[in-house]
Amino acid sequence: MFLALVIASLVPLISANRSEAAQTASDGTVALKPFNKVALGNGFVETLYATDAANHPMTLAVRVDGAAMKSLPTAPMHDGQTCFDKDGDGINLETDCASGHERDLWFPKLDGLPFKWLMFNWQMHGHGPTHVFDKPHFDMHFFIQDFSARNQIRTGPCNLVINCDDDAKAKKVVPAPYGPEGWGLPGAAGRMGNHLIDPNAAPANGDPFTQAFAYGTWDGHVSFWEPVVNKDWIVETKPSAACRSIPQTPAVEVSGYYPTQMCSRYGSTGDLTFTLEKFVKRTAPNGATAPAWAN
Repeated sequence: MFLALVIASLVPLISANRSEAAQTASDGTVALKPFNKVALGNGFVETLYATDAANHPMTLAVRVDGAAMKSLPTAPMHDGQTCFDKDGDGINLETDCASGHERDLWFPKLDGLPFKWLMFNWQMHGHGPTHVFDKPHFDMHFFIQDFSARNQIRTGPCNLVINCDDDAKAKKVVPAPYGPEGWGLPGAAGRMGNHLIDPNAAPANGDPFTQAFAYGTWDGHVSFWEPVVNKDWIVETKPSAACRSIPQTPAVEVSGYYPTQMCSRYGSTGDLTFTLEKFVKRTAPNGATAPAWAN
C-alpha cells in the first residue's frame, strides 16, 4: 500500500510537459530547444536537442536547473519505482529498492536518432561497486530500447533488484563486433538491464570519479548508452565545459547518428547541463540483426 502511494505521488512529476523557451549551450555555439520537462525537488530536469538543417541530431542534452540542484531529494533513498520485497515483510524504500529517484523523459523523433527516451536517476548515496560509483551522482540512460520493452524487465531478488531469469538475459554477451571489447562490471538491474564499464578507465581503475560512461545491454544487444556524473565534482569544480570522448563499439546494429563526445557544464545559475555531441553517421553492416525494440 505504501509503495502504491509513493508511485501515485510521482505521476504528476513524470507526466510529459514541453518547455517553450529556447536555450543556448554554455559555449554559445549551439541553440538547444527544450523538449520534455519533469519536476525534480523544487525545480525540474529537462531534455533538449539541436539539429542540422536536415533534421539530423547535432546535440542531445539533459539539464537539471539550479533550483533542483539545490533541493535534490534526500529521503527516502529510493522513490519506489524499482523495488522487490525480498523478505516478504513489505517494501522498504531503503533496502528493497534500486534506481534512486527516477524520472523518465523523451526525445523528439529526429532523422537517424537511435535514442528514443531517457531514464534519469539521482543516486543520493551512489551505488556499487564500492570505490567506483559509491558517490552521489546522476545516471543518464539514453535508451535505444523502447519504453514498453524496458518495462518488461522484471524486478526480483537477484543482483540489483532484478528477476533472476532476467538477470541472466541481461548479462547475455553482446557478440562481436557490436559490444564494447573487454568491458565488464558493475551488474544488472531491474527495469534497466546490464551495465558494462571499461575496467581500465576512471573510476574503475582507481582514478577519481568525475564523469564516466557505461554501455547497457539486454538479451545480447546494446540497449542504452549511459553517462554518469559525480554531483559533488560538478558542484565543486563548476566546469564551463568538461568534455571527453565516448568509446565506440567496433560496429552498431542500428544504423543512425551516434555521439562521439560527452560534456558536463555548470551554469551561472547553478544548473547542470549534460550533452552528447559531435554526432556521426554509422551504418550497420550487412547481416546485422537489430532487435525489434530498436525499430
